[in-house]
Amino acid sequence: MINPNLLHALKNLALEGAIENFIEISTKRFGETLGISQQSASRRIRELRDEDLVEVRKFGKRIWIKLTKKGVDMLKREAMDYRRLFEIAKNIEITGEVVSGLGEGKYYIMKDGYFNQIKEKLFFEPYPGTLNVRVYARDMEKVEMLHTIPGILIKGFVSEGRTFGNVKAFLCTINGKDAAVIIPERSHYSDIIEVISDKNLREELKLEDGSIVDLIIFP
Repeated sequence: MINPNLLHALKNLALEGAIENFIEISTKRFGETLGISQQSASRRIRELRDEDLVEVRKFGKRIWIKLTKKGVDMLKREAMDYRRLFEIAKNIEITGEVVSGLGEGKYYIMKDGYFNQIKEKLFFEPYPGTLNVRVYARDMEKVEMLHTIPGILIKGFVSEGRTFGNVKAFLCTINGKDAAVIIPERSHYSDIIEVISDKNLREELKLEDGSIVDLIIFP
């Protein structure tokens, strides 16, 4: 977890315009903005650079700073956390059991068109495969609800003459582990939902067919 002081500094640089462009900033003014000394502000910039959250260019005594992709992604994750806190009235809790799939998940997840968007929009590199969960009947209305909520769009694409459709994703936890539920936009309602993560969920959570899992989905 990042030091809150670094996150605060990163946010203030972003507010100054350092997401899109290099901005010139003095350590004195940066310190005043953060409510710290000029010496502390200089150290804070070094720490941000050492964490690869910003790129720093110096021209004599002039300092120019721009957020790196890692820095921008960190702010996006922070923004998503606040969205969960203030914009989402209620998380969706679903219980089901693990079942075997047909092994198609790996094929789709590893297609560049999906794989790269998942990394960019969900902030993790997906393990090649999906975990299939059969939802209990009492929670099927919640699954149907997911079909009506926008979610995070993973755009479709054309590859090798074949069209791959849009997919909706929802960040979630499964038995406490961070993950995401993915739903093809044109899929029919089913009692099976697919879960992806940066790890092999069967191994990570010691699951086998029939294992009961609890999902908390953030719509």
